[in-house]
Amino acid sequence: MRLIDYQVLRGLVHEHQRLPQDGGPVSVRLGDVSYTLGVHTGHRDPAAALREARRLLRAHDSAYRRAA
Repeated sequence: MRLIDYQVLRGLVHEHQRLPQDGGPVSVRLGDVSYTLGVHTGHRDPAAALREARRLLRAHDSAYRRAA
């Protein structure tokens, strides 16, 4: 069973969205964020990891709203 820190996951998704995809000097950081998303979600493909992270966050937000 995966233990997910949703605040960290949300921060990674937001950072991934903010970083430019053009291969500039911050592309190393984009690679780091993509790798970390993969570790958190269990997906090697960066696009699949990002989709899974977004799915996990939607599910978490939905469950949180129902519990409140």
